[in-house]
Amino acid sequence: MRDLTSRLREIVKTDLAKRSRGAFAPELGSDVSRALRYESDLAAPPADGAAVARLLGGQLHGPSCVTIDRVWDPYQWHGRLRVESCVLDRMAPIGLFDPRATKEEDWWSRVVFFDLETTGLSGGAGTLPFLAGCGWFEDGAFRVRQFFLTGPAGEHALLDGLAAIFDDASLLVTYNGRTFDVPLMETRWAYHRRDCATDDLPHFDMLPTARRLWARRDDEESGCSLGALERAILRFHRLSDVPGFEIPSRYFQFLRTGDPAAIAGVLSHNQHDLISLAGVLAHALRLVAEGPDACETAGEQLGLGRLYERAEDLARAAAAYERAAASDDDEIAVHALAGLAVLMRREGRYDASADAWRRILARAPAGRPHGVLERRAVEALAIHHEHRARDLGSARQYAQSLRSAATGRLAAQADHRLTRLNRKIVREEEKGGPKAAWLLENPPEERG
Repeated sequence: MRDLTSRLREIVKTDLAKRSRGAFAPELGSDVSRALRYESDLAAPPADGAAVARLLGGQLHGPSCVTIDRVWDPYQWHGRLRVESCVLDRMAPIGLFDPRATKEEDWWSRVVFFDLETTGLSGGAGTLPFLAGCGWFEDGAFRVRQFFLTGPAGEHALLDGLAAIFDDASLLVTYNGRTFDVPLMETRWAYHRRDCATDDLPHFDMLPTARRLWARRDDEESGCSLGALERAILRFHRLSDVPGFEIPSRYFQFLRTGDPAAIAGVLSHNQHDLISLAGVLAHALRLVAEGPDACETAGEQLGLGRLYERAEDLARAAAAYERAAASDDDEIAVHALAGLAVLMRREGRYDASADAWRRILARAPAGRPHGVLERRAVEALAIHHEHRARDLGSARQYAQSLRSAATGRLAAQADHRLTRLNRKIVREEEKGGPKAAWLLENPPEERG
């Protein structure tokens, strides 16, 4: 069977024969053309590694791999954080984020921040990591070491360099590395039939924690990309940064021309990703250590409550939820109250839980009378009054409210609840007594 390259070339030749060059030009961005350009760029003669290393301020590490070091001094600022303030120590509460990250006693001794730049985002054996950056702290300073491929033949040297750093690391920190960077490197080590250097290395991915803390930011730029967080959280703004979608094309341009100027911006982009990752992690750890008083927004307080709850630190979770519930932002407040209501129920404080659900109904935005949280609140109050407070009339009132806004399966469930409550009320009436008399004299629709 012919190989894929031959078949792709035949397709392109056929199209060229059928069309004029001008007519085909708009299609140069097609998948076929892109695949052929990708192959030709990787097969281009490698650039002069020594010359590239000299121009980039690095050293040649193997025939087609350049090592570049950059150091941020301890007293240098990155946004509003000083570099030395980002150093992790044994007291850093990172285990609250991910207990797996601190399973080793000396997890804090050599924390390595890791980020890749690749020829694409699809992953797999066809994706080449042409730039691997590692950052760590040395005596308060932050050192970034990058391994840059001037040609695909340098990948062996890149893997050797990474393995040496990972062997000395006590913890690996990434941003979305659990789903992209680390699996991709595992593929590359397997491709070259080498042992994976990350197999026994504890790994912490900052992205899930960032989403819990800052998904509800109220700044102009939404999203939890690292670039968005460094601007919103660290107050650091890059000048003339290379957008992520341009990075693969910059590398292919370098392979075609051998001009280091095409890749200099990509190196800077990767360096700033690493130090920003260290800064964002340090800021998140400070919030966790100091509690909701250290938060600048109600959204952070809500996210902090969720982190505490996930770590089973229920007392601090309740305190964070209470602070967020006092926000003027009704959306944040009702989510915080829902978290508080669930916590109170878990602790057996049913009256406090019911009070939190009632506060949700009081804070519900007028334009969303039957939102998800409001429906949860009404249902929880119906359950509370039926099974805890033993107030069947109030339980029926909440059940009727549920039924009025329900359709389909939810309507059937509400009907079932109402039928059960009506049977209970009839039995109370048959038994007589003060409670039954009160129910008869004060029907739900008249109690308000």
